[in-house]
Amino acid sequence: MKTVGYVFAGLLIALGALCFFAAAQAKPLPRCIAGAVLLGAGLAVIYFLRMKLPDQQVTVNQNLQLSGEVKLEQMKCRNCGASLDSKSVSVQAGAVFANCPYCKASYQLEEAPKW
Repeated sequence: MKTVGYVFAGLLIALGALCFFAAAQAKPLPRCIAGAVLLGAGLAVIYFLRMKLPDQQVTVNQNLQLSGEVKLEQMKCRNCGASLDSKSVSVQAGAVFANCPYCKASYQLEEAPKW
């Protein structure tokens, strides 16, 4: 997008210079004014293209809604039986995963059916 802006600014500056050259032939005041306006517009476009915009920070919040009654119980690794804490659980691609810090096993937690 910046390339198009620079091309546009170059065209404005070229037209402004052309107006200044044409002012030497006839009607110098209106052509000089038009040339100054076009040169100013071209330089303003370049100025705005070169301005650095502040970095935008994106915050993503994920909410997990559980169906039914939830009971708190100690989580243990399926692979080695070690106790897992809240830092061992993460959400990846919309699914809940457990990562064991001891044996490095990673598996998806599944909700058992309620019926």
